[in-house]
Amino acid sequence: MSDHFLKKFVYPDSIAVIGATQNQLAINYHLVENLINLGYTGKIYPINPKADQVLGHKAYKSFNDIGEYVDLVVISIAARNVPEIVKELPVDKIGGVVLVTGGFSETGEEGRRIQDEIARVLKEKGIRAIGPNALSPINSRNGLAISFFSISKLPVGGLSFIFQSGMYEPRFNWLLSDFHLGLSKLIDLGNKMDVTETDTLEYLSQDPETTVICMHLETIKGDGSRFFALLRETAQKKPVIVLKGGRTEAGAKAAMSHTGSLVQGSTAVFDAALKQAGAIKAETLDEFFYLGKAFSYLKPPRGNRIAIATFPGGEAVLTTDAIYQNGLVMAKPGKSSYEKLSKTFPAWEIDLNPYDFGIIYTFNLFNNNHGAFIEAMADDDNVDCMAVQLPPRGMIPDPDSFCSPFLTAAQKGKPLVIWPPEMLRFDSDIITWLEAHSIPVFPSAVIAVKCLAALMRNEAQSVSGG
Repeated sequence: MSDHFLKKFVYPDSIAVIGATQNQLAINYHLVENLINLGYTGKIYPINPKADQVLGHKAYKSFNDIGEYVDLVVISIAARNVPEIVKELPVDKIGGVVLVTGGFSETGEEGRRIQDEIARVLKEKGIRAIGPNALSPINSRNGLAISFFSISKLPVGGLSFIFQSGMYEPRFNWLLSDFHLGLSKLIDLGNKMDVTETDTLEYLSQDPETTVICMHLETIKGDGSRFFALLRETAQKKPVIVLKGGRTEAGAKAAMSHTGSLVQGSTAVFDAALKQAGAIKAETLDEFFYLGKAFSYLKPPRGNRIAIATFPGGEAVLTTDAIYQNGLVMAKPGKSSYEKLSKTFPAWEIDLNPYDFGIIYTFNLFNNNHGAFIEAMADDDNVDCMAVQLPPRGMIPDPDSFCSPFLTAAQKGKPLVIWPPEMLRFDSDIITWLEAHSIPVFPSAVIAVKCLAALMRNEAQSVSGG
């Protein structure tokens, strides 16, 4: 790991920001502000020829005025000025470069020509570069965040992201706060002038702080065979979730307009290669983030037998459909579960799977019927995992006593996926409690079951070697 060139990009001891500013109305303001507010402990060198200081740090007229080696140089100035700045960078004073600036290959032939010239100069100097058109990198463990948005916090976790665009940016604070993701690293590649998805996947596959990788791609740059070979090797060690953009002709044209990448090749061939490599395909951006949450929160089930409990009977039917459509099967709970749960039955027999909370709560309104069901299934050798619908908000008087059985089941190796009966609100007491204890909540039974099935398939594939 210590030899991989990207380590200095995510663990720099010093950062120079070309284009730093004190103007709070400018997006460049947050490039330095985030480093300070998030507790980045390395040296910060703001570069602005018109300022004496930026946010309490001495400002420099140019990079050469610093006079010291700098691990990471962030460039965020007008595109027309970037080539001259790059040419002036001293070879022996720089570890790597991030080109935040846009306006290159995504703008047409002239922009591509300038980008190619920058790439040529950096290659001759032996300096590696991320971008251009890239907001990167982010590392939760050292307070590093190159972003145009003010970031409120960086919760530490094992989930790392690779993006080909900055589409995560507007929702980033929400993902880390309300959505409760724990982050390891995030690298936005932009136009991929130099550093590619293959370089980044190689680094994260070796990174002990990364346990799950989520990768957004529009194109694969360079040797596709090497990329898929590396993807297969990585997927044997840790889950890799892939979201592919530009799957239609119109989508491919849209990709060309914002990163200058021409999307080529058959979608069917890409999907087949993805499956063969053992990666998990996300169909939508929402699914991409929910899969990332599921894999970072849960251990995989020991088998495919699932027990479900819902309020409306019709929802149990739809959930059962989702179970079999995703390769799971309905568990057949044993005699011990029947003995525990029959005490809550109405005057007639009801099924244990699917379990009808609507009926149970009608006759036992003041019992923790969720706790009884979850504890019974957690101890049942015929059950591998559970999918459980929460009750309406007004039916949960005490979050701690209500939620503790969920945690007990998870500790016994029976992963649970949860969804509410109403619109999902991540700021509710119940959901905050559950997700603080690594029990993920999803917006629907279908998404919950799909994520659980992906965990199971990935585990089976890893065990079998693909």
